[in-house]
Amino acid sequence: MLIKSINYVEGYKDLPDGFCAEFDEDTNYIVGANFKGKTTVGSLFSWCLTGTSLYGNEKEQVVNDRKNKEHVLVDMTFIDNYGIEHRLIRDKGKKINLILDGKEIKQEMLAQYYQDKDIFLSAHNPYYFASLEPKVQKALIQKIIPAISPTEAFKLLTEEEQKIIGGEIEIIGSYIDKRNEAITELKKEYDENTGKIQAYERIVLQTVEEKKTFDKEKELEELKEKYNILSSNLGNSNLSDLQKSIDRLDQKLKEIIEEDLESLRKEYSKEKSKLTEIHNKKAICTTCGQEIKNEERKEYLKTFYQKELAKLQEKANKLKEEASYYIEEKKKKQTLLEQLKTADAQKMQEAMEEIKEKISQLQEEQNAILLYNNGVKVKEEQITKAKQDLELSKKVQLEITKELELNDKQKKIANKLRRLIIEKQKEKINQYLDKVDLQFCRENKTNDNITECCDIYYEGREFKKLSKSQQAKACLEIANLFNHLSGMKVPVFLDDAESITNIPHIENTQMLISLVMKYNPLEIIYDYSEVLERKKKSIEKEYKEKDEFILLKAA
Repeated sequence: MLIKSINYVEGYKDLPDGFCAEFDEDTNYIVGANFKGKTTVGSLFSWCLTGTSLYGNEKEQVVNDRKNKEHVLVDMTFIDNYGIEHRLIRDKGKKINLILDGKEIKQEMLAQYYQDKDIFLSAHNPYYFASLEPKVQKALIQKIIPAISPTEAFKLLTEEEQKIIGGEIEIIGSYIDKRNEAITELKKEYDENTGKIQAYERIVLQTVEEKKTFDKEKELEELKEKYNILSSNLGNSNLSDLQKSIDRLDQKLKEIIEEDLESLRKEYSKEKSKLTEIHNKKAICTTCGQEIKNEERKEYLKTFYQKELAKLQEKANKLKEEASYYIEEKKKKQTLLEQLKTADAQKMQEAMEEIKEKISQLQEEQNAILLYNNGVKVKEEQITKAKQDLELSKKVQLEITKELELNDKQKKIANKLRRLIIEKQKEKINQYLDKVDLQFCRENKTNDNITECCDIYYEGREFKKLSKSQQAKACLEIANLFNHLSGMKVPVFLDDAESITNIPHIENTQMLISLVMKYNPLEIIYDYSEVLERKKKSIEKEYKEKDEFILLKAA
């Protein structure tokens, strides 16, 4: 692509209305003193074609604010990469009008000539790429570098590495992220399992106490037998129990005699009076209070009351029988109580209490041994289970370790593959670079991670540490890289080139080089010898001015 001419300019920054210029297809020197519009001329092509400044600013103020202009117009002629000549007019007022070869078009139609604005600016303005953030720089480089397919990348690995990876990697960054996630999770599992193993080992290493034996079983049985014999002789009773039993019987007898039988007696007397009333000459109905004259009715009532009296008598008889039973029981227990109060019985009672105490002590001792032995048994079971769990946990730990090692190997191979791809891509990049080296990754030796970057080096030195001249030369090489790899071959505009010695010439590329020339008006020169001639005249004039100033000061 070539800029053939600027046909007409109106209201564009500080350029005079009607400005026009012709451009050589090789090298063009834009010379002039400071503030003459050299950079402004260099920015015309970018603004007219893309609508942005040399640094991609779409809202750059381009109207000449000193001339009260309402619109800006740039008319230029350029030749595309197919050798076809085009005339382009950009007219910006309240709205933007674009006319290409006499037809009004949209900005999208112009994009066919510069493809990607950022790539275009990186090739056209050498300083543009260096002004971007590293992340954006890397993305731009990736756009122009011929891609390496996953199949091609996979072949860069050894057979053993291919086997470990298991197949082609579509997106290396995602693959490494997944490995990192897996490693983090596996390390967590490993630590948790280590805690389990340590806990099981502590249980397994416990000392198991010997079980105790209760060797007084025979003594206990003999004491129980002796107690039973004494208890049988004493009627399985003691003074206190017998007295309580007698008291209960007294209470029951009192309830029968004073409550139950008395209640039955009153009810019997009441029913009997009803029966007596029936035998009177004038029987009165107890319900309605009228005289009963019906003989059949009288006979019915006699029978009914007689039956009721018989029932009450039957209940009374049962209560008397129950009372008689309790009286007999009381007599027996009273007799036994009297017997127990004798000296011999009291001695037997004391002997029983003593035996009972010994039996209780032996049973407590037996229960304590049973409880202790049960604790030993539980401990043995815990140790047996802990041994099984320990064995299983060790197997799990071995599997986790294998998985960790595999993921770590896969991660290292993926990082290596990333380096190999970058090296492969750099082989294509380095064809267009001389003293510039672009580094796209940094290796962290502590964790073997690869961090993506875009660092610029010139003759082995970091870009930010270079002189202005070295930075300019580095930027020219990068612009050449973008021009060739993108295939756009746009004109390169190098601004402020006066500080650069031996400006590199880029083959098959139109160059616009801006040089400060004191006392010189704005002009475009195609021959460097003429540039030197202008420079000579500028220096001579500068010396003359200095001499005049010295003489004036001396006078």
